[in-house]
Amino acid sequence: MDSERQNALEARFDTIVPTLATKADVEALRADIHKWMVGSMIGLFIGFGGLAAALAQLIKPSQPAAPVVVQAQPSQQPAQTPQLPPTIIINIPPLK
Repeated sequence: MDSERQNALEARFDTIVPTLATKADVEALRADIHKWMVGSMIGLFIGFGGLAAALAQLIKPSQPAAPVVVQAQPSQQPAQTPQLPPTIIINIPPLK
């Protein structure tokens, strides 16, 4: 029984061990992750820099606009004389 169990374990180890990662595999993976992280950081830096530049353009005060001057055209109608209200005459009888 003992040799059957040992043979089964050896067969399992023989199939598993070749698939395990070696030190070189782990270092290659680490280098790939490092490249990916550096690229991501550079992309984030450029993206946030562009966002900051766009916001600065939106927030910056603009040049004051020149005032709009509208000049009235002289009227073509003749000037009218002002009309006075009608005169009211009140007769007050003399006091006795």
